[in-house]
Amino acid sequence: MRRRLIAILFADIVGYGELCRRDEAGTRAEFKRRLRVSIRPTILRCKGRLIEEVGDSLLAEFDSAVNAVRCAASIQEKMIADNRDMPAEGQLHFRVGVHLGEVIADGKGIQGENVNLAERIQSVADPDGVLVSQTVYDQVKGKLPLTFRDLGERQAKDIAVRVFAVGNGTGPPPSPLPPSASFKPVVAVLPFLNLSTDPEQQYFGDGMAEDLLTALSRFRTLSVISRDSSFSYRDKNLDVKAVGRELGAQYVIEGSVRKLGSRVRITAQLINTDSRHHIWAENYDADVTDIFAVQDDVTRRVAAAIVPHIERDELDVARHRPTRSHRAYDCFLRGKAGFYAAHDGASIEEARQHFEEALSIDPQFAGAYLWLARIDNTLTIYSRAGMPLTALRERAWGYVQKAAALDDKDARIQLNLAWCNLWRGQFEAARRHCDMIGQLNPNDPDLAIDRGTTLVCLGEPEAAIEVMTEGIRLNPLHPDSHLADLAEAYFMAGRYDEMIAIADRIFPDPSRRFAAWKAAGYALAGHREKAAEEAQRFVDNVQAIWAGDPDAGVAGYVEWLLSFYPFRRKQDRDHLLAGLRLAGLEIP
Repeated sequence: MRRRLIAILFADIVGYGELCRRDEAGTRAEFKRRLRVSIRPTILRCKGRLIEEVGDSLLAEFDSAVNAVRCAASIQEKMIADNRDMPAEGQLHFRVGVHLGEVIADGKGIQGENVNLAERIQSVADPDGVLVSQTVYDQVKGKLPLTFRDLGERQAKDIAVRVFAVGNGTGPPPSPLPPSASFKPVVAVLPFLNLSTDPEQQYFGDGMAEDLLTALSRFRTLSVISRDSSFSYRDKNLDVKAVGRELGAQYVIEGSVRKLGSRVRITAQLINTDSRHHIWAENYDADVTDIFAVQDDVTRRVAAAIVPHIERDELDVARHRPTRSHRAYDCFLRGKAGFYAAHDGASIEEARQHFEEALSIDPQFAGAYLWLARIDNTLTIYSRAGMPLTALRERAWGYVQKAAALDDKDARIQLNLAWCNLWRGQFEAARRHCDMIGQLNPNDPDLAIDRGTTLVCLGEPEAAIEVMTEGIRLNPLHPDSHLADLAEAYFMAGRYDEMIAIADRIFPDPSRRFAAWKAAGYALAGHREKAAEEAQRFVDNVQAIWAGDPDAGVAGYVEWLLSFYPFRRKQDRDHLLAGLRLAGLEIP
Protein backbone atom coordinates (compact mmCIF):
# COMPACT_ATOMS: atom_id res chain seq x y z
CA MET A 1 0.00 0.00 0.00
CA ARG A 2 1.11 3.56 -0.63
CA ARG A 3 -0.23 7.05 -0.14
CA ARG A 4 -1.08 9.28 -3.11
CA LEU A 5 -2.50 12.75 -3.59
CA ILE A 6 -5.40 12.55 -6.07
CA ALA A 7 -8.70 14.16 -7.00
CA ILE A 8 -11.66 11.96 -6.06
CA LEU A 9 -15.03 11.98 -7.83
CA PHE A 10 -17.99 10.32 -6.14
CA ALA A 11 -21.40 10.12 -7.86
CA ASP A 12 -24.70 8.68 -6.68
CA ILE A 13 -28.19 8.26 -8.17
CA VAL A 14 -30.93 10.21 -6.41
CA GLY A 15 -33.81 8.06 -5.14
CA TYR A 16 -32.40 4.84 -6.52
CA GLY A 17 -34.38 2.66 -4.11
CA GLU A 18 -37.69 4.13 -5.20
CA LEU A 19 -36.73 3.81 -8.88
CA CYS A 20 -35.94 0.13 -8.37
CA ARG A 21 -39.22 -0.47 -6.56
CA ARG A 22 -41.02 0.82 -9.67
CA ASP A 23 -38.85 -0.98 -12.25
CA GLU A 24 -35.70 -2.66 -10.91
CA ALA A 25 -34.63 -4.33 -14.16
CA GLY A 26 -35.18 -1.19 -16.25
CA THR A 27 -33.39 1.06 -13.76
CA ARG A 28 -30.36 -1.21 -13.53
CA ALA A 29 -30.21 -1.59 -17.30
CA GLU A 30 -30.37 2.16 -17.85
CA PHE A 31 -27.61 2.78 -15.29
CA LYS A 32 -25.39 0.16 -16.97
CA ARG A 33 -26.11 1.70 -20.38
CA ARG A 34 -25.10 5.15 -19.22
CA LEU A 35 -21.95 3.75 -17.65
CA ARG A 36 -21.05 2.12 -20.96
CA VAL A 37 -21.87 4.85 -23.46
CA SER A 38 -21.38 8.07 -21.48
CA ILE A 39 -19.75 7.84 -18.06
CA ARG A 40 -16.80 5.54 -18.73
CA PRO A 41 -15.77 7.30 -21.98
CA THR A 42 -16.01 10.70 -20.26
CA ILE A 43 -13.81 9.56 -17.38
CA LEU A 44 -11.24 8.18 -19.82
CA ARG A 45 -11.23 11.35 -21.94
CA CYS A 46 -10.54 13.36 -18.77
CA LYS A 47 -7.59 11.08 -17.92
CA GLY A 48 -9.37 9.49 -15.00
CA ARG A 49 -9.84 5.93 -13.80
CA LEU A 50 -13.12 4.38 -12.72
CA ILE A 51 -12.26 2.64 -9.45
CA GLU A 52 -15.58 1.00 -8.74
CA GLU A 53 -19.31 1.17 -9.38
CA VAL A 54 -21.48 -0.43 -6.76
CA GLY A 55 -25.25 -0.47 -7.06
CA ASP A 56 -26.22 3.16 -7.55
CA SER A 57 -22.86 4.89 -7.09
CA LEU A 58 -19.46 5.17 -8.67
CA LEU A 59 -15.97 6.26 -7.59
CA ALA A 60 -13.25 7.61 -9.89
CA GLU A 61 -9.79 9.09 -9.42
CA PHE A 62 -7.90 11.75 -11.40
CA ASP A 63 -4.38 13.07 -11.48
CA SER A 64 -5.62 16.66 -11.22
CA ALA A 65 -8.56 18.56 -9.78
CA VAL A 66 -9.04 20.31 -13.15
CA ASN A 67 -9.63 16.98 -14.92
CA ALA A 68 -11.94 15.76 -12.15
CA VAL A 69 -14.16 18.86 -12.23
CA ARG A 70 -14.21 18.92 -16.03
CA CYS A 71 -15.33 15.28 -15.94
CA ALA A 72 -18.00 15.91 -13.29
CA ALA A 73 -19.51 18.77 -15.28
CA SER A 74 -19.44 16.75 -18.52
CA ILE A 75 -21.09 13.73 -16.89
CA GLN A 76 -23.91 15.84 -15.50
CA GLU A 77 -24.40 17.51 -18.87
CA LYS A 78 -24.72 14.10 -20.53
CA MET A 79 -27.05 12.79 -17.81
CA ILE A 80 -29.37 15.78 -18.19
CA ALA A 81 -29.38 15.30 -21.98
CA ASP A 82 -30.18 11.57 -21.56
CA ASN A 83 -33.14 12.39 -19.34
CA ARG A 84 -34.77 14.59 -21.98
CA ASP A 85 -35.83 11.57 -24.02
CA MET A 86 -37.18 9.60 -21.05
CA PRO A 87 -40.47 9.72 -19.14
CA ALA A 88 -40.14 11.51 -15.80
CA GLU A 89 -40.67 8.35 -13.76
CA GLY A 90 -37.69 6.60 -15.37
CA GLN A 91 -35.15 9.44 -15.36
CA LEU A 92 -31.84 9.05 -13.51
CA HIS A 93 -30.61 12.12 -11.63
CA PHE A 94 -27.09 12.14 -10.20
CA ARG A 95 -25.39 13.98 -7.38
CA VAL A 96 -21.61 14.43 -7.78
CA GLY A 97 -18.98 15.44 -5.24
CA VAL A 98 -15.29 16.17 -5.94
CA HIS A 99 -12.54 16.39 -3.33
CA LEU A 100 -8.73 16.58 -3.42
CA GLY A 101 -6.70 14.76 -0.83
CA GLU A 102 -4.33 11.97 0.10
CA VAL A 103 -5.62 8.40 -0.17
CA ILE A 104 -4.28 4.93 0.49
CA ALA A 105 -3.91 2.93 -2.74
CA ASP A 106 -3.44 -0.84 -2.83
CA GLY A 107 -3.26 -1.33 -6.61
CA LYS A 108 -6.94 -2.22 -6.92
CA GLY A 109 -8.78 0.55 -5.12
CA ILE A 110 -8.42 3.58 -2.88
CA GLN A 111 -9.51 4.20 0.68
CA GLY A 112 -9.16 6.68 3.50
CA GLU A 113 -10.91 9.62 5.08
CA ASN A 114 -10.68 11.75 1.94
CA VAL A 115 -12.64 9.15 -0.03
CA ASN A 116 -15.31 9.26 2.65
CA LEU A 117 -15.31 13.07 2.48
CA ALA A 118 -15.90 13.03 -1.30
CA GLU A 119 -18.94 10.79 -0.69
CA ARG A 120 -20.23 13.13 2.01
CA ILE A 121 -19.85 16.19 -0.23
CA GLN A 122 -21.85 14.35 -2.89
CA SER A 123 -24.61 13.64 -0.39
CA VAL A 124 -25.41 17.36 0.08
CA ALA A 125 -25.35 18.24 -3.64
CA ASP A 126 -28.58 19.05 -5.47
CA PRO A 127 -29.93 16.51 -7.99
CA ASP A 128 -28.09 17.08 -11.32
CA GLY A 129 -25.55 19.17 -9.38
CA VAL A 130 -21.83 19.10 -8.70
CA LEU A 131 -20.25 20.23 -5.42
CA VAL A 132 -16.51 20.62 -4.88
CA SER A 133 -14.51 21.13 -1.72
CA GLN A 134 -12.45 24.21 -0.87
CA THR A 135 -9.23 22.36 -1.76
CA VAL A 136 -10.59 21.56 -5.23
CA TYR A 137 -11.85 25.10 -5.81
CA ASP A 138 -8.42 26.54 -4.93
CA GLN A 139 -6.86 24.35 -7.63
CA VAL A 140 -9.35 24.98 -10.46
CA LYS A 141 -10.52 28.59 -10.14
CA GLY A 142 -9.88 30.51 -13.35
CA LYS A 143 -8.84 27.37 -15.24
CA LEU A 144 -12.18 26.10 -16.56
CA PRO A 145 -15.11 27.67 -18.47
CA LEU A 146 -17.34 27.02 -15.43
CA THR A 147 -18.87 29.12 -12.67
CA PHE A 148 -18.44 28.42 -8.96
CA ARG A 149 -20.85 29.59 -6.27
CA ASP A 150 -19.59 29.63 -2.68
CA LEU A 151 -22.21 27.88 -0.53
CA GLY A 152 -20.21 28.28 2.66
CA GLU A 153 -19.99 25.46 5.16
CA ARG A 154 -22.40 22.57 4.80
CA GLN A 155 -22.93 19.76 7.27
CA ALA A 156 -21.94 16.65 5.32
CA LYS A 157 -23.15 13.97 7.74
CA ASP A 158 -21.03 14.62 10.85
CA ILE A 159 -18.44 16.93 9.19
CA ALA A 160 -18.75 20.62 8.35
CA VAL A 161 -17.09 21.33 4.99
CA ARG A 162 -16.98 24.42 2.80
CA VAL A 163 -18.33 23.63 -0.65
CA PHE A 164 -18.76 25.33 -4.03
CA ALA A 165 -21.52 24.59 -6.51
CA VAL A 166 -20.36 24.15 -10.11
CA GLY A 167 -22.29 25.79 -12.94
CA ASN A 168 -21.71 25.15 -16.65
CA GLY A 169 -20.80 28.40 -18.32
CA THR A 170 -20.95 26.94 -21.82
CA GLY A 171 -24.71 26.60 -22.18
CA PRO A 172 -27.05 23.61 -22.52
CA PRO A 173 -25.98 20.38 -24.19
CA PRO A 174 -26.65 20.02 -27.90
CA SER A 175 -30.03 18.81 -29.03
CA PRO A 176 -30.49 16.08 -31.66
CA LEU A 177 -30.11 16.92 -35.31
CA PRO A 178 -33.27 17.08 -37.43
CA PRO A 179 -34.20 14.12 -39.68
CA SER A 180 -32.87 16.00 -42.70
CA ALA A 181 -29.36 16.24 -41.25
CA SER A 182 -26.51 15.62 -43.68
CA PHE A 183 -24.92 12.17 -43.99
CA LYS A 184 -21.71 13.67 -42.61
CA PRO A 185 -21.61 16.60 -40.19
CA VAL A 186 -21.47 19.80 -42.25
CA VAL A 187 -19.23 22.68 -41.13
CA ALA A 188 -19.15 26.30 -42.30
CA VAL A 189 -16.15 28.54 -41.57
CA LEU A 190 -17.37 32.12 -41.35
CA PRO A 191 -15.12 35.13 -42.07
CA PHE A 192 -12.96 36.02 -39.08
CA LEU A 193 -13.72 39.48 -37.71
CA ASN A 194 -11.02 42.13 -37.84
CA LEU A 195 -10.92 43.74 -34.39
CA SER A 196 -7.82 45.81 -35.18
CA THR A 197 -7.99 49.55 -35.72
CA ASP A 198 -6.45 49.09 -39.16
CA PRO A 199 -9.12 47.95 -41.69
CA GLU A 200 -6.34 46.81 -44.01
CA GLN A 201 -5.71 43.91 -41.64
CA GLN A 202 -8.86 42.15 -42.79
CA TYR A 203 -6.67 40.11 -45.15
CA PHE A 204 -5.14 38.34 -42.17
CA GLY A 205 -8.52 37.25 -40.83
CA ASP A 206 -9.59 36.12 -44.30
CA GLY A 207 -6.41 34.11 -44.63
CA MET A 208 -7.03 32.43 -41.28
CA ALA A 209 -10.57 31.42 -42.26
CA GLU A 210 -9.53 30.21 -45.73
CA ASP A 211 -6.65 28.14 -44.39
CA LEU A 212 -8.87 26.63 -41.71
CA LEU A 213 -11.47 25.73 -44.35
CA THR A 214 -8.76 23.96 -46.36
CA ALA A 215 -7.39 22.18 -43.29
CA LEU A 216 -10.82 20.89 -42.25
CA SER A 217 -11.57 19.68 -45.76
CA ARG A 218 -8.79 17.11 -45.29
CA PHE A 219 -10.85 15.31 -42.65
CA ARG A 220 -12.93 12.74 -44.49
CA THR A 221 -15.46 12.62 -41.66
CA LEU A 222 -16.61 16.19 -42.43
CA SER A 223 -18.33 18.08 -45.22
CA VAL A 224 -17.14 21.69 -45.46
CA ILE A 225 -19.19 24.51 -46.97
CA SER A 226 -17.40 26.37 -49.79
CA ARG A 227 -15.69 29.71 -49.23
CA ASP A 228 -18.06 31.57 -51.53
CA SER A 229 -21.09 30.46 -49.54
CA SER A 230 -19.70 30.98 -46.05
CA PHE A 231 -18.01 34.31 -46.88
CA SER A 232 -21.33 35.70 -48.13
CA TYR A 233 -22.13 36.36 -44.45
CA ARG A 234 -19.36 38.95 -44.06
CA ASP A 235 -20.45 42.13 -42.23
CA LYS A 236 -23.89 40.73 -41.39
CA ASN A 237 -25.55 40.40 -38.01
CA LEU A 238 -25.48 36.64 -37.65
CA ASP A 239 -27.94 34.25 -36.10
CA VAL A 240 -26.09 30.94 -36.20
CA LYS A 241 -29.34 28.97 -36.31
CA ALA A 242 -30.40 30.86 -39.43
CA VAL A 243 -26.93 30.42 -40.95
CA GLY A 244 -27.10 26.69 -40.28
CA ARG A 245 -30.54 26.44 -41.86
CA GLU A 246 -29.55 28.45 -44.95
CA LEU A 247 -26.26 26.62 -45.53
CA GLY A 248 -27.39 23.21 -44.33
CA ALA A 249 -24.59 23.24 -41.73
CA GLN A 250 -24.80 21.65 -38.29
CA TYR A 251 -21.71 23.55 -37.11
CA VAL A 252 -20.19 26.96 -37.72
CA ILE A 253 -16.77 28.22 -36.79
CA GLU A 254 -16.48 31.90 -35.90
CA GLY A 255 -13.35 33.80 -35.05
CA SER A 256 -11.67 37.14 -34.72
CA VAL A 257 -8.23 38.65 -35.12
CA ARG A 258 -6.85 41.58 -33.14
CA LYS A 259 -3.42 42.97 -34.03
CA LEU A 260 -1.63 45.36 -31.69
CA GLY A 261 1.84 46.26 -32.87
CA SER A 262 3.87 43.09 -33.26
CA ARG A 263 1.39 40.91 -31.35
CA VAL A 264 -1.77 39.22 -32.52
CA ARG A 265 -4.62 37.55 -30.63
CA ILE A 266 -6.69 35.03 -32.57
CA THR A 267 -9.92 33.59 -31.18
CA ALA A 268 -11.96 30.74 -32.58
CA GLN A 269 -15.14 29.02 -31.45
CA LEU A 270 -17.22 26.07 -32.60
CA ILE A 271 -21.02 26.35 -32.38
CA ASN A 272 -23.80 23.82 -32.89
CA THR A 273 -26.25 25.72 -35.08
CA ASP A 274 -29.32 23.80 -33.97
CA SER A 275 -28.92 24.48 -30.25
CA ARG A 276 -26.62 27.55 -30.49
CA HIS A 277 -24.45 25.66 -28.00
CA HIS A 278 -20.79 26.78 -27.91
CA ILE A 279 -18.96 23.46 -28.00
CA TRP A 280 -15.39 24.75 -27.97
CA ALA A 281 -13.51 28.06 -27.83
CA GLU A 282 -9.85 29.04 -27.57
CA ASN A 283 -7.55 32.08 -27.72
CA TYR A 284 -4.11 32.12 -29.33
CA ASP A 285 -1.51 34.85 -28.73
CA ALA A 286 1.57 35.12 -30.93
CA ASP A 287 4.26 37.41 -32.25
CA VAL A 288 3.65 38.29 -35.88
CA THR A 289 7.29 38.64 -36.90
CA ASP A 290 6.66 35.78 -39.31
CA ILE A 291 2.97 36.30 -40.03
CA PHE A 292 2.60 33.31 -42.36
CA ALA A 293 4.17 30.88 -39.88
CA VAL A 294 1.75 32.11 -37.21
CA GLN A 295 -1.19 31.68 -39.56
CA ASP A 296 -0.17 28.15 -40.49
CA ASP A 297 0.54 27.11 -36.89
CA VAL A 298 -2.73 28.42 -35.48
CA THR A 299 -4.72 26.93 -38.35
CA ARG A 300 -3.38 23.46 -37.67
CA ARG A 301 -3.96 23.74 -33.93
CA VAL A 302 -7.54 24.93 -34.38
CA ALA A 303 -8.32 22.14 -36.86
CA ALA A 304 -6.80 19.52 -34.56
CA ALA A 305 -8.87 20.79 -31.63
CA ILE A 306 -12.19 21.21 -33.42
CA VAL A 307 -12.62 17.86 -35.15
CA PRO A 308 -12.66 15.68 -31.98
CA HIS A 309 -15.32 17.98 -30.50
CA ILE A 310 -17.51 17.59 -33.58
CA GLU A 311 -17.08 13.81 -33.46
CA ARG A 312 -18.04 13.65 -29.77
CA ASP A 313 -21.05 15.87 -30.42
CA GLU A 314 -22.16 13.61 -33.28
CA LEU A 315 -21.74 10.48 -31.13
CA ASP A 316 -23.85 12.04 -28.38
CA VAL A 317 -26.55 12.77 -30.95
CA ALA A 318 -26.43 9.19 -32.24
CA ARG A 319 -26.98 7.79 -28.77
CA HIS A 320 -30.20 9.72 -28.37
CA ARG A 321 -31.59 9.71 -31.89
CA PRO A 322 -33.83 6.92 -33.20
CA THR A 323 -32.89 5.51 -36.59
CA ARG A 324 -34.20 7.76 -39.36
CA SER A 325 -33.61 7.96 -43.12
CA HIS A 326 -29.83 7.60 -42.84
CA ARG A 327 -30.04 4.22 -41.14
CA ALA A 328 -26.62 3.01 -42.28
CA TYR A 329 -24.91 6.10 -40.91
CA ASP A 330 -26.83 5.83 -37.64
CA CYS A 331 -25.59 2.25 -37.28
CA PHE A 332 -22.08 3.46 -38.09
CA LEU A 333 -22.20 6.13 -35.37
CA ARG A 334 -23.61 3.69 -32.85
CA GLY A 335 -20.79 1.31 -33.66
CA LYS A 336 -18.19 4.02 -33.05
CA ALA A 337 -19.85 5.02 -29.78
CA GLY A 338 -19.85 1.39 -28.69
CA PHE A 339 -16.22 0.93 -29.68
CA TYR A 340 -15.06 3.94 -27.67
CA ALA A 341 -17.08 2.76 -24.66
CA ALA A 342 -16.00 -0.89 -24.93
CA HIS A 343 -14.44 -2.40 -21.84
CA ASP A 344 -14.38 -6.08 -22.80
CA GLY A 345 -14.57 -8.42 -25.79
CA ALA A 346 -18.37 -8.66 -25.67
CA SER A 347 -18.69 -4.87 -25.91
CA ILE A 348 -16.39 -4.77 -28.93
CA GLU A 349 -18.40 -7.52 -30.61
CA GLU A 350 -21.55 -5.48 -30.02
CA ALA A 351 -19.88 -2.57 -31.82
CA ARG A 352 -18.96 -4.95 -34.66
CA GLN A 353 -22.64 -5.85 -35.08
CA HIS A 354 -23.52 -2.19 -35.64
CA PHE A 355 -20.92 -1.87 -38.42
CA GLU A 356 -22.07 -5.11 -40.03
CA GLU A 357 -25.65 -3.84 -39.92
CA ALA A 358 -24.51 -0.62 -41.61
CA LEU A 359 -22.99 -2.70 -44.43
CA SER A 360 -26.15 -4.78 -44.78
CA ILE A 361 -27.97 -1.51 -45.50
CA ASP A 362 -25.22 0.06 -47.63
CA PRO A 363 -22.59 -2.42 -48.95
CA GLN A 364 -20.59 0.54 -50.37
CA PHE A 365 -19.96 2.11 -46.93
CA ALA A 366 -16.16 2.39 -46.81
CA GLY A 367 -16.13 3.71 -43.25
CA ALA A 368 -17.87 0.61 -41.91
CA TYR A 369 -15.25 -1.65 -43.51
CA LEU A 370 -12.53 0.55 -42.03
CA TRP A 371 -13.93 0.23 -38.52
CA LEU A 372 -14.31 -3.52 -38.82
CA ALA A 373 -10.60 -3.62 -39.70
CA ARG A 374 -9.89 -1.37 -36.72
CA ILE A 375 -11.80 -3.70 -34.40
CA ASP A 376 -9.72 -6.70 -35.51
CA ASN A 377 -6.48 -4.73 -35.20
CA THR A 378 -7.56 -3.63 -31.71
CA LEU A 379 -8.35 -7.21 -30.71
CA THR A 380 -4.79 -8.23 -31.66
CA ILE A 381 -3.50 -5.66 -29.18
CA TYR A 382 -5.81 -6.55 -26.28
CA SER A 383 -6.16 -10.31 -26.74
CA ARG A 384 -4.80 -12.62 -24.08
CA ALA A 385 -1.03 -12.83 -24.34
CA GLY A 386 0.33 -15.77 -26.30
CA MET A 387 -2.76 -16.30 -28.46
CA PRO A 388 -2.27 -16.58 -32.26
CA LEU A 389 -3.00 -13.31 -34.04
CA THR A 390 -2.66 -14.26 -37.71
CA ALA A 391 -6.37 -14.87 -38.32
CA LEU A 392 -7.37 -11.49 -36.87
CA ARG A 393 -4.75 -9.67 -38.93
CA GLU A 394 -5.79 -11.45 -42.11
CA ARG A 395 -9.42 -10.52 -41.52
CA ALA A 396 -8.40 -6.90 -40.91
CA TRP A 397 -6.47 -7.00 -44.20
CA GLY A 398 -9.56 -8.17 -46.05
CA TYR A 399 -11.72 -5.42 -44.55
CA VAL A 400 -9.24 -2.61 -45.22
CA GLN A 401 -8.77 -3.69 -48.84
CA LYS A 402 -12.55 -3.37 -49.33
CA ALA A 403 -12.48 0.05 -47.67
CA ALA A 404 -9.62 1.24 -49.90
CA ALA A 405 -11.38 0.03 -53.05
CA LEU A 406 -14.26 2.34 -52.13
CA ASP A 407 -12.28 5.34 -50.82
CA ASP A 408 -8.49 5.48 -51.09
CA LYS A 409 -8.35 9.16 -50.10
CA ASP A 410 -9.20 8.52 -46.44
CA ALA A 411 -6.08 8.98 -44.29
CA ARG A 412 -7.27 6.42 -41.73
CA ILE A 413 -7.75 3.81 -44.42
CA GLN A 414 -4.20 4.54 -45.55
CA LEU A 415 -3.01 4.08 -41.95
CA ASN A 416 -4.62 0.65 -41.70
CA LEU A 417 -3.20 -0.29 -45.09
CA ALA A 418 0.25 0.71 -43.82
CA TRP A 419 -0.06 -1.45 -40.72
CA CYS A 420 -1.52 -4.45 -42.52
CA ASN A 421 1.39 -4.29 -44.96
CA LEU A 422 3.83 -4.14 -42.05
CA TRP A 423 2.35 -7.35 -40.63
CA ARG A 424 2.71 -8.97 -44.05
CA GLY A 425 6.35 -7.86 -44.45
CA GLN A 426 5.50 -5.58 -47.39
CA PHE A 427 7.63 -2.68 -46.19
CA GLU A 428 7.80 -0.65 -49.39
CA ALA A 429 4.02 -0.68 -49.63
CA ALA A 430 3.78 0.27 -45.97
CA ARG A 431 6.10 3.23 -46.61
CA ARG A 432 3.96 4.47 -49.52
CA HIS A 433 0.80 4.34 -47.44
CA CYS A 434 2.61 6.06 -44.57
CA ASP A 435 3.53 8.93 -46.89
CA MET A 436 -0.08 9.16 -48.06
CA ILE A 437 -1.27 9.67 -44.47
CA GLY A 438 0.76 12.85 -44.13
CA GLN A 439 -0.32 14.13 -47.54
CA LEU A 440 -4.02 13.49 -46.98
CA ASN A 441 -4.27 14.93 -43.48
CA PRO A 442 -1.33 16.55 -41.66
CA ASN A 443 -3.69 18.11 -39.08
CA ASP A 444 -4.96 15.05 -37.19
CA PRO A 445 -2.88 14.56 -34.00
CA ASP A 446 -3.92 10.93 -33.50
CA LEU A 447 -2.92 10.07 -37.04
CA ALA A 448 0.45 11.74 -36.43
CA ILE A 449 1.14 9.39 -33.51
CA ASP A 450 0.09 6.31 -35.48
CA ARG A 451 2.15 7.45 -38.45
CA GLY A 452 5.11 7.81 -36.09
CA THR A 453 4.80 4.25 -34.82
CA THR A 454 4.78 3.11 -38.44
CA LEU A 455 8.00 5.03 -39.07
CA VAL A 456 9.60 3.41 -36.01
CA CYS A 457 8.89 -0.04 -37.44
CA LEU A 458 10.22 1.10 -40.82
CA GLY A 459 13.54 2.02 -39.20
CA GLU A 460 13.14 5.82 -39.20
CA PRO A 461 12.99 6.79 -35.51
CA GLU A 462 14.20 10.38 -35.94
CA ALA A 463 11.44 11.06 -38.47
CA ALA A 464 9.01 9.38 -36.09
CA ILE A 465 10.07 11.67 -33.23
CA GLU A 466 9.47 14.74 -35.37
CA VAL A 467 6.01 13.58 -36.47
CA MET A 468 4.92 12.45 -33.00
CA THR A 469 6.18 15.60 -31.29
CA GLU A 470 4.05 17.67 -33.65
CA GLY A 471 1.03 15.45 -32.98
CA ILE A 472 1.41 15.89 -29.23
CA ARG A 473 1.80 19.64 -29.66
CA LEU A 474 -1.43 19.75 -31.67
CA ASN A 475 -3.29 17.91 -28.90
CA PRO A 476 -2.26 19.12 -25.42
CA LEU A 477 -4.84 16.74 -23.87
CA HIS A 478 -3.22 13.68 -25.46
CA PRO A 479 -3.46 10.30 -23.66
CA ASP A 480 -0.39 8.87 -21.96
CA SER A 481 -0.24 6.14 -24.62
CA HIS A 482 0.95 8.81 -27.05
CA LEU A 483 3.85 9.63 -24.74
CA ALA A 484 4.67 5.92 -24.55
CA ASP A 485 4.81 5.72 -28.34
CA LEU A 486 7.12 8.74 -28.41
CA ALA A 487 9.33 7.19 -25.73
CA GLU A 488 9.72 4.06 -27.86
CA ALA A 489 10.82 6.21 -30.80
CA TYR A 490 13.45 7.89 -28.62
CA PHE A 491 14.68 4.45 -27.55
CA MET A 492 15.07 3.32 -31.15
CA ALA A 493 16.96 6.53 -31.91
CA GLY A 494 19.41 5.69 -29.08
CA ARG A 495 18.36 8.78 -27.11
CA TYR A 496 17.91 6.96 -23.82
CA ASP A 497 17.98 9.91 -21.42
CA GLU A 498 15.18 11.62 -23.36
CA MET A 499 13.27 8.35 -23.47
CA ILE A 500 13.55 7.95 -19.69
CA ALA A 501 12.49 11.55 -19.08
CA ILE A 502 9.25 10.84 -20.94
CA ALA A 503 8.72 7.36 -19.48
CA ASP A 504 9.04 8.65 -15.91
CA ARG A 505 6.09 11.00 -16.54
CA ILE A 506 3.73 8.12 -17.34
CA PHE A 507 1.83 6.48 -14.50
CA PRO A 508 0.29 4.00 -14.56
CA ASP A 509 1.84 2.27 -17.56
CA PRO A 510 -0.49 2.55 -20.60
CA SER A 511 0.08 -1.10 -21.61
CA ARG A 512 1.52 -4.31 -20.26
CA ARG A 513 4.33 -4.05 -22.82
CA PHE A 514 5.71 -0.62 -22.01
CA ALA A 515 7.59 -1.90 -18.95
CA ALA A 516 9.82 -3.89 -21.32
CA TRP A 517 10.76 -0.74 -23.22
CA LYS A 518 11.48 1.06 -19.97
CA ALA A 519 13.64 -1.84 -18.80
CA ALA A 520 15.68 -1.77 -22.01
CA GLY A 521 16.01 2.02 -21.90
CA TYR A 522 17.14 2.08 -18.27
CA ALA A 523 19.64 -0.72 -18.93
CA LEU A 524 21.27 0.93 -21.94
CA ALA A 525 21.39 4.25 -20.05
CA GLY A 526 23.30 2.54 -17.22
CA HIS A 527 20.50 2.39 -14.62
CA ARG A 528 20.73 -1.35 -13.96
CA GLU A 529 18.67 -1.44 -10.75
CA LYS A 530 15.70 0.36 -12.29
CA ALA A 531 16.09 -1.75 -15.41
CA ALA A 532 15.81 -4.94 -13.36
CA GLU A 533 12.67 -3.61 -11.61
CA GLU A 534 10.96 -2.82 -14.91
CA ALA A 535 12.04 -6.15 -16.42
CA GLN A 536 10.39 -7.99 -13.53
CA ARG A 537 7.30 -5.80 -13.89
CA PHE A 538 7.09 -6.78 -17.56
CA VAL A 539 7.31 -10.48 -16.70
CA ASP A 540 4.65 -10.12 -13.99
CA ASN A 541 2.39 -8.18 -16.36
CA VAL A 542 2.55 -10.85 -19.05
CA GLN A 543 2.19 -13.76 -16.64
CA ALA A 544 -1.07 -12.22 -15.42
CA ILE A 545 -2.66 -12.43 -18.88
CA TRP A 546 -0.71 -15.30 -20.47
CA ALA A 547 -2.89 -17.79 -22.35
CA GLY A 548 -0.28 -19.42 -24.58
CA ASP A 549 2.14 -22.29 -24.04
CA PRO A 550 2.48 -22.65 -20.24
CA ASP A 551 6.15 -23.60 -20.69
CA ALA A 552 6.96 -20.54 -22.84
CA GLY A 553 8.77 -18.69 -20.05
CA VAL A 554 10.49 -15.34 -20.45
CA ALA A 555 11.66 -16.11 -24.00
CA GLY A 556 8.04 -16.68 -25.03
CA TYR A 557 6.98 -13.43 -23.36
CA VAL A 558 9.61 -11.50 -25.30
CA GLU A 559 8.57 -13.12 -28.59
CA TRP A 560 5.01 -12.05 -27.81
CA LEU A 561 6.30 -8.51 -27.22
CA LEU A 562 8.15 -8.49 -30.55
CA SER A 563 5.06 -9.74 -32.39
CA PHE A 564 3.62 -6.22 -32.00
CA TYR A 565 6.61 -4.56 -33.68
CA PRO A 566 7.15 -5.74 -37.26
CA PHE A 567 10.60 -4.16 -37.60
CA ARG A 568 11.90 -3.75 -41.10
CA ARG A 569 15.53 -3.80 -39.93
CA LYS A 570 17.00 -6.74 -38.00
CA GLN A 571 19.23 -4.26 -36.14
CA ASP A 572 16.16 -2.65 -34.53
CA ARG A 573 14.94 -5.99 -33.22
CA ASP A 574 18.47 -6.76 -31.97
CA HIS A 575 18.67 -3.31 -30.35
CA LEU A 576 15.58 -3.97 -28.21
CA LEU A 577 16.73 -7.50 -27.37
CA ALA A 578 20.14 -6.21 -26.29
CA GLY A 579 18.52 -3.80 -23.85
CA LEU A 580 16.27 -6.52 -22.43
CA ARG A 581 19.19 -8.89 -21.93
CA LEU A 582 21.14 -6.14 -20.19
CA ALA A 583 18.12 -5.57 -17.94
CA GLY A 584 18.44 -9.18 -16.76
CA LEU A 585 15.96 -11.09 -18.92
CA GLU A 586 17.33 -14.49 -19.86
CA ILE A 587 16.54 -14.78 -23.55
CA PRO A 588 18.45 -16.47 -26.39
